[in-house]
Amino acid sequence: MRKVHSLLGIVPIGLFLMEHLITNSFATFGPEVYNEKIEFFQSLPYLLGLEIGTIFAPILFHAVLGVVFLWAWKDNSIQYPYARNWLYTLQRVTGIIAFAFIAYHVWEFRIESVLNGEEVNFDLVAGHLDNSWIFGFYILGITSAIFHFANGVWNFLVHWGITVGPRAQKLSGCVCAGIGVVFLYVGLNALWAFI
Repeated sequence: MRKVHSLLGIVPIGLFLMEHLITNSFATFGPEVYNEKIEFFQSLPYLLGLEIGTIFAPILFHAVLGVVFLWAWKDNSIQYPYARNWLYTLQRVTGIIAFAFIAYHVWEFRIESVLNGEEVNFDLVAGHLDNSWIFGFYILGITSAIFHFANGVWNFLVHWGITVGPRAQKLSGCVCAGIGVVFLYVGLNALWAFI
């Protein structure tokens, strides 16, 4: 089950994270460009089925498995303060934060907007992020989701036997950290575009 858990974190969840960050980055070009991209995605045929089958169900399954694994978690980062122990702990903590953030984000911009008959557009997002507490929560949520993904890629490579040996694992750790930094820049840059 751990391999299924890690695979779901890469495909489709990781791919969706990349797409979502890139799509929201169009906000840096202004409201008109952003709204055009959002309208395109909202007009996709079979959108609800695509969202449920390729985004919501995998995220929920990944989260449920994560909670199951969390019950078996024994934090030893204080007794053995090695970098990998801290990353193991941060993976669990950021998973919890990311799940809460994703649930909130989906409620606000997918469910509640439909219930209220609101069109998701630049102005709606900007108005939402005008609240400094929500903006701060978005910084925390985006950072947590990206750390969880980048560190999860490293875990995936190790557990699937792709990076074996200390040298390969160290190199892949640097690459995954680089991926995390790039994604974080893209995510926060998109967030700032709404302010």
